[in-house]
Amino acid sequence: MLLVVSPNLALDRILEVPNFRPASVQRSTQTISQPGGKGINAARVFRELGGQVVLTGLVGRDCSQWIAESLKAREIQFDGVESFEHTRICTIILDHSSKNHPTVINEESVEVDSHAAELLLNVVDKWLPQASAVLATGSLSTGMSHDFYRYVLERARSVGKFTALDTTGPALIEGVQARPGFLKLNAPEFAQFSGISSPRTENVIEYLRKRGADLAHHTAVTFGEVGAILHVNGQFWQAAPPQVFTANPIGAGDAFAAAYLYEFLASGDAERSFRCALAAGASDANSIRPGDVNASEIRVLEREVHIEQL
Repeated sequence: MLLVVSPNLALDRILEVPNFRPASVQRSTQTISQPGGKGINAARVFRELGGQVVLTGLVGRDCSQWIAESLKAREIQFDGVESFEHTRICTIILDHSSKNHPTVINEESVEVDSHAAELLLNVVDKWLPQASAVLATGSLSTGMSHDFYRYVLERARSVGKFTALDTTGPALIEGVQARPGFLKLNAPEFAQFSGISSPRTENVIEYLRKRGADLAHHTAVTFGEVGAILHVNGQFWQAAPPQVFTANPIGAGDAFAAAYLYEFLASGDAERSFRCALAAGASDANSIRPGDVNASEIRVLEREVHIEQL
């Protein structure tokens, strides 16, 4: 079972707006609302692939029950902590006629209740004995300590659980101190973390050769439509997505991380996990809903992934 820890959960509001133009009055042709945030996206993908998953995080009292019921319909156990009144909203504007879509506006969370982090850790402790792995993912809610993920991952690692991290900023800097088993970064996150302003294959590999052992056992750096690099124990693999879909790329990185963990927990094979992750990311980008993949499509796309060992 995968335990997903994602404090800053959200409500996704997806608007399809053909020929979207800033600073003008327009109408959407379709509006979709769904539970959102990186943890929810990852949990949906892990479950779709066949894994058992429990999700915990901080949520507003306004839609905690709705999120729980929505995830239950997907056979995902949700054990959230109500910590504020209103869940933040992430607005995704899709315009398939534009090369620059989507436009994303993420609300910041409100300040969490004073004991929110402690209550969330109690939930983690409750589920940790049943988990095979722990994924800490997403931003931290306002008011939480930057070392929250570090503490969660150290606690999980100390009892023999495989650990994974997908976050950014100070939470990333602190989280890697726990030496996660798997670390997933996109190109902007890698640039911010490493100080390399324009990440490319050559300088990413050079950086990971020098520092990779201090970061994680498995480190993946994703470059969107270009593909990804995987580093494990001094070995490197590179691959492009099996196909490039443009329905909505938001959530593809979460699908990548969830699928990598699913396959690695099942087979222990890094290259197979990398292949599954690339296929899942592509499948996610083929849907307008973040965290929405099709397991059958992923298995087909896996056969189209060409992995090169560097």
